[in-house]
Amino acid sequence: MPTDTYAVEPIEELLAQADPDHTLARCGLRQLIIGPGAVGAVADAVRHLLPAPGNGSSRPRISLLVDGTRITRFGEDVKDLIEVQLAATFDVVRTVLDDGHAELHVVDSVLEEAAEAVLGMDAVVAVGGGTISDIAKVAVQRGAAAGSPPSLVSVQTAASVDGYTDDVSVVLRDGVKRTVPSCWPDAVISDTDVIAEAPAAMNRAGFGEMTSMLVAPADWRLASLVGTEPAFKPSAVRLLGMVGKDLESWSPGVREGRPDSVGALARALALRGIVTGVAGTTAVLSGVEHLISHMLDQYHGAHGQPIGFHGAQVGAGSVIAASAWDMLFERLAAAPLSQPRLATLELEGARNRVFSAFERVDPSLRVAEECWRDYSAKLHVVGRGLARVGMMLEGWAEVREELRSLVRPAGSIASALSEAGAAVSLSGLAPSVDAELGRWAVENCALMRNRFTVVDLLTLLGWWGAEDVEEVLERAAQAAAAADAGRK
Repeated sequence: MPTDTYAVEPIEELLAQADPDHTLARCGLRQLIIGPGAVGAVADAVRHLLPAPGNGSSRPRISLLVDGTRITRFGEDVKDLIEVQLAATFDVVRTVLDDGHAELHVVDSVLEEAAEAVLGMDAVVAVGGGTISDIAKVAVQRGAAAGSPPSLVSVQTAASVDGYTDDVSVVLRDGVKRTVPSCWPDAVISDTDVIAEAPAAMNRAGFGEMTSMLVAPADWRLASLVGTEPAFKPSAVRLLGMVGKDLESWSPGVREGRPDSVGALARALALRGIVTGVAGTTAVLSGVEHLISHMLDQYHGAHGQPIGFHGAQVGAGSVIAASAWDMLFERLAAAPLSQPRLATLELEGARNRVFSAFERVDPSLRVAEECWRDYSAKLHVVGRGLARVGMMLEGWAEVREELRSLVRPAGSIASALSEAGAAVSLSGLAPSVDAELGRWAVENCALMRNRFTVVDLLTLLGWWGAEDVEEVLERAAQAAAAADAGRK
């Protein structure tokens, strides 16, 4: 017999511990409810957010946003359960979003439909995966621009991404995934019974997504050192440390689908999302590993091929990103340099590289144009601050240990992924990524975005040619093979 033992997470207490000096932005998430039976708290969460009704007032109107995927808890349809629960107190309008594809995408037509569905509503309840969550946040934001915004309750049904608890959304524009400002949800509800029944691949992908915190903060710190990221916040990194300190104790349970372990994963992902929101940037958790995933999505989407789980790709990408950092640390220790190579900042040559890389994605070159806008902006900032990059390299000994502390070795990340049953390599993804496509995604990942990463630094140093990329991929392959052998 299922037991309801969900709990309300002490968000403010955790933030106070990590950020006693109040350097982080305000967290707009008011309630985070996680545990068995949490789905039963949806109506109460909505009531908590809405003003008390006056005598003779009409019943509040609720927009229930869902997609067409059936989601169950002990055999019962979760969306139906929530609709019945809400209908006891509210007037509920259910909208099933569908873009005509097997998998829903965050595209303009869907966003417009969702925005229309929430207009004039008192509250919105979004039930589903990260895509539904992202759509609901954009729809509520647009509703806020038209007047009083509805309250938003997001019901998480899989531990596949960390985007439920932040104030941004990932949208598809001209074939390129972009992160845009949206809004905080007022409450997020994660029923671990529901999440445990989600496809195992989704929760394992969530574990892959989580591993970006083991490497991406180093890219964020590096970007601040070279001047492309204005505000690195150590308090955000401290909060991440609270998330990942005990992951080895529950990662094997993710492989087995144990509710307590997927609950720990859901909590970790939720707190990660909060970190990006209060830090004011996704850069804290989005570096090379996310770029690799976005590259694969671009290619597969453009060619009408199945798109893999974002988090699973991020996990495999984290092993590669850590391998790139490992190579950088070793090479700079062996042959310290005082100045970066400047030839790669020649704009015409850089433009040719971008267009050559993305022509295979979109022969019309619209994707290449979009990526060049971002990449050229990054080059302009770095070009103006090359002296700063040179100073960083001259004082490398002073920053090396800090950066090293923000990156777990590739072997450690690979072992954690293997223990959780998550993909450790690009070839281990579903759909599998062949060696040639994987090499293209890794080699060109820095060309799609304005965010400075270790790949950009390697490029400036003249260490990102074909042989260098091959070395990084070989390091990642060795880490993956050792992790799989160790688990067996």
